[in-house]
Amino acid sequence: MNIRTLVVDDEPMARERIVGLLAEEPDVDLVGQCSDGRQAVSAIQSLSPDLVFLDVQMPAADGFGVLRQIKPEQMPMVVFVTAYDEYALQAFEVHALDYLMKPFGRDRLQQSLAHARRQHEGHRAGGSSSCAPTKSSGSRRRATTSASTWPPRHTCSGRR
Repeated sequence: MNIRTLVVDDEPMARERIVGLLAEEPDVDLVGQCSDGRQAVSAIQSLSPDLVFLDVQMPAADGFGVLRQIKPEQMPMVVFVTAYDEYALQAFEVHALDYLMKPFGRDRLQQSLAHARRQHEGHRAGGSSSCAPTKSSGSRRRATTSASTWPPRHTCSGRR
């Protein structure tokens, strides 16, 4: 099953870079893009992505504010993407899957995706996930079907 992925970054060039790299991954379905925290909360709640590449500093709500608004059963795997190393400890305290420092290359993104693939497979096999930002043991909701569509159907920022 493909990994349904959402990209959230207020910087258009950063978003486009991630989207471009993800387009090369056959098992990644980009379900949407968002340019601020408010849009991200809405997209996570409505699209139920498996994985979110989430910027830390954004308008409307920062990345941590986004996660505080998501119910544990809706929580996707999260890879924080930022130019600042000062948030790394906080990211792992909320059980982020990974922390990418901008600028990063294809190899580093693929390392994050390899980790996401292992988590995704473990979840599908009935294992527990360690990426929910609470201590709840509730299950995470997953999509059961995946239609590969490029570019994504949902774009929060009004761009495709």
